[in-house]
Amino acid sequence: MGQLYIATLCLGVMFGGAIAPVTFSTVAVAQATHPEPINIAELVRARNYARQAAERVNGGLTRYRAEQSMHGPVREAPYVRNADGSYTFRILGYRVRNGVPEPLPSIETVATVAPDGRTTIDYNGPIRRN
Repeated sequence: MGQLYIATLCLGVMFGGAIAPVTFSTVAVAQATHPEPINIAELVRARNYARQAAERVNGGLTRYRAEQSMHGPVREAPYVRNADGSYTFRILGYRVRNGVPEPLPSIETVATVAPDGRTTIDYNGPIRRN
């Protein structure tokens, strides 16, 4: 907070005091990507259900692997929170050959997870261009 105050003070001096102090909020930054506060545990559960559904519909882990964002930090997952409280994930996946995932994704799966955990596959096929 001290560095932020000093930076604001320096900008005020540079511009002859013509600017108002600026404050930053980590909540506002997080909300810029997703407008509503997110229950992280709920989002993790939804992401796991969506990934597992994609794995199942594409033949299991011996034939398919979901993109890394479906395993790493949950806020990096490709999701949209819907008005009804469900989450929709667009997952890019890799075919597995001889136990090794191919270098480029070739499968797109769109899965929606309802608040009660019911998961539906909305699309599963070749990657579509948006």
